[in-house]
Amino acid sequence: MVPRLKLSGQEKARAAAAFERYLEDRSSLVKTFALQGLADLGRRMLGCGSWRGEQSRKVSQTGTAAMKARARKLLKELQN
Repeated sequence: MVPRLKLSGQEKARAAAAFERYLEDRSSLVKTFALQGLADLGRRMLGCGSWRGEQSRKVSQTGTAAMKARARKLLKELQN
């Protein structure tokens, strides 16, 4: 929901920081949705393609099966 809101630059940065904190949560579901939120938010932010890819690559190597699948999907989208 957050990435779909009309946000100022500062609000986008704060939202991205919150999503990054959620990547450290114990719940794999929370982490998966945080990764998706970062990717969606990142599409609207300039100059953050490498950052999104870095987060997705990290999760694709260390997460649960569901997280790895989502990360692979997001990486594929980033390449297009």
